[in-house]
Amino acid sequence: MALVTADSADKWPFLEDVTASILYLRPHGDKQLYASGYSNAALDRWRKRIDAWRLGGEPGDAKRCSGKKPRKRASRDIYCYFDNDAKVKAPLDARKLTEKLRHGE
Repeated sequence: MALVTADSADKWPFLEDVTASILYLRPHGDKQLYASGYSNAALDRWRKRIDAWRLGGEPGDAKRCSGKKPRKRASRDIYCYFDNDAKVKAPLDARKLTEKLRHGE
């Protein structure tokens, strides 16, 4: 079962433990829960993290509640659903992140 990695503007703990062969990411807004959009720098940070996970590793500064490093894999599937939709930011942020992932920006 995959742990939900939720970015919730510091309202809930931010955990990045790899607990399954997939990762499930829920960016809810990094400044204001459900309402703030993500800056280019914040999306770049997500891109780097997603790249590390999808290539079977993890970010070097991953925030884990367990002391265990995940087993290295050839790859992992990543599911990322933006939920910062109070001000209709989710579709734009999803599009920007997709482009960054495609082009390695």
